[in-house]
Amino acid sequence: MAQKVTAMDIRMAAGLAGQIDNVAQFCRREGISRETFYKWQRRFLQHGVPGLQERSRRPNRSPNQASTAVEKLVLDRRERLVKDGLDHGPEAIVWALRDDSAVDAAAVPSRSTVWRILARHGVITAQPQKRPKSATKRFCFTRPNECWQSDWTQWHLGDGTLVAIAGTLDDHSRYLVGLRATLGAADAELVWSVIMAGIDECGIPSMSLTDNGVVYTGRLRGYESVFEINMRALGTHTVNSTPYHPQTCGKIERFWQTLKKWLRAQPAPATVADLNTLLDWFRNFYNHHRRHRAHHGATPAVVFTATEAARPSVRPLPAPVFVTCTTVDKKTGRLFVAPYDINVGLRWAGHQCHAIRDGEHIVIFSGNRLVRALTADPTRRYQPGDKNTRSYRLREPQPAP
Repeated sequence: MAQKVTAMDIRMAAGLAGQIDNVAQFCRREGISRETFYKWQRRFLQHGVPGLQERSRRPNRSPNQASTAVEKLVLDRRERLVKDGLDHGPEAIVWALRDDSAVDAAAVPSRSTVWRILARHGVITAQPQKRPKSATKRFCFTRPNECWQSDWTQWHLGDGTLVAIAGTLDDHSRYLVGLRATLGAADAELVWSVIMAGIDECGIPSMSLTDNGVVYTGRLRGYESVFEINMRALGTHTVNSTPYHPQTCGKIERFWQTLKKWLRAQPAPATVADLNTLLDWFRNFYNHHRRHRAHHGATPAVVFTATEAARPSVRPLPAPVFVTCTTVDKKTGRLFVAPYDINVGLRWAGHQCHAIRDGEHIVIFSGNRLVRALTADPTRRYQPGDKNTRSYRLREPQPAP
C-alpha cells in the first residue's frame, strides 16, 4: 500500500536532492515547480531540517499600517465603550472618536482600519452563524409616525425584585417615543402611559404594531382590549404580529438588547423610581446622541425631524395636537378643553382626565380608560353630551404569568 506523501516529506526529498535521480519527474509527480524544489533545497543546505518549516509571509515593513498611537486610541476607546455598556463595533468606535472634541479629526481612522486593528489584537468575536445582510430583506416605513412598534420586557432591581419595562419605537426613524418601568408584570396602565407620553411629544401615529400580548390585544381571545379601544378612538389603526413570529416587531425587539446591555453596565437601581431615572437618561441619549447604523450614522432625532410626520388616515390634513390634563367639574360633570366646555357626565366628576385634541377631534381618558371621543362643533363653546355614544364593554386582561 502506497504511503501518502506529506508536504514535509516533499521538502525533505527536495532538501536531500542527491537521492533524486530526475528532479523534473519528481516535481511533476508531486505537483510542485522546480523553483519550489530548489528553494527547499537551499533552505535545507543552509539551515538543515528546521529550514524546511513554514515561514511567515508577512512583509518586513508595512508602511500603510496604522501607527501605534492610532492603535492605542482605538483600543482605549473600545474599552471605554464596553465599560459603559454601549456599542463598540468599528462604526461605533469611529463615531465616538469623531464626536470627541479632544480627538484630532485627522487622527480618526476609517472603519476598515479600525476593523483591522481590532482583528489584529484579537478582540473581534467571530459569529459565522449569523446570516449575511443580503439574506435579510429590511422593511421600513417611509415617514415618522406612520407606524409605532410597542412591546415590554422584564428586568430586575438591585434586590432581585421583578419589574416590567414598556417601550414604543417609531418604525421609520427608530425614535424612542416612550420608555417606562413599573413593578411586577406589564399592565394596561403602563403601556398606555408610554403611548400617552409619545403622543404628547410626537403626535398621534397612523398605525400601531404590537405582538399578541394581553396588554395590547384581545383579538385571539375574543374581545377588544383597552389598548385597542383607545387607539381606535384616536384614529390609529392597530396591527398585531403573527403569533410566535417576533421578527415582525424586530426593531423594538432588537432595541431591548441595546437597552439591557447598557443597564448591565450601570449600578443596579434600588427602586422603580431610580430605574425610571436611568431610562429617562438612556432615552435622551438613544434619541439625540447615539448614532444608528441603519441611518448611516445619523441619530433617530435627526431622522424623525427630517420628514413630515404621518397622521391618522381618518384625519390626513395637518393639525396641531395638544395634550392637556384637567379635572372634571364635580357639580356639572364638564371638562374644559380649550376653547371648549365638554360634558362628560357626572360619573366622571372629580376625575383627573387627559384630553388629546387633534384639530377638532377630541379624545378624553381617565387613566387608561376611554371617557369620550367627539368631533367638536367649532360654532359653539359648550359641547353637550352625546346620547348615541357607543358603550364599550371592556374585559380587563389578566397580567402575564
